[in-house]
Amino acid sequence: MDLTGYLKINGTDLWTQYHCFLAETEAGGHVNMDALLRLPKAKDITTVDFRERNGVELPADPDVRLSSIERTLQFWLSAPTAALRLQRYRNVLTLLASGVLSVEVKDYRTYSLVYQDMSSEPEWHSDFSGNLHGVLFSVKFLETKPQV
Repeated sequence: MDLTGYLKINGTDLWTQYHCFLAETEAGGHVNMDALLRLPKAKDITTVDFRERNGVELPADPDVRLSSIERTLQFWLSAPTAALRLQRYRNVLTLLASGVLSVEVKDYRTYSLVYQDMSSEPEWHSDFSGNLHGVLFSVKFLETKPQV
């Protein structure tokens, strides 16, 4: 499976550099797709609430603006040894926490994200043969100026 070009952060292809990609935990899952495509909340629109009328009055053109949005993404990273897995994991975390990130997701768009938190503990995995070691982890980002 070659995932080259599917996820780039600040120009770095996560697959070719770290063997890391956006992952789902079950077949047919779409946690990442949901997080990337969710529309942010609209900012409050000034309304006028007359007691003698039903509902509220809006401006002729309410000019909807979007609030910032948190996007939590799931990553899978793998390596042939536990030591290389740990090295790659540390390198990816350093990249993710390096400031404003240009996150390019193939067939979606480029997101401007800032690291906020690891939303859960990483899950460490190894196969029975000892030839594949992986880690599944989730990261919460903030998109400060969201786009549609």
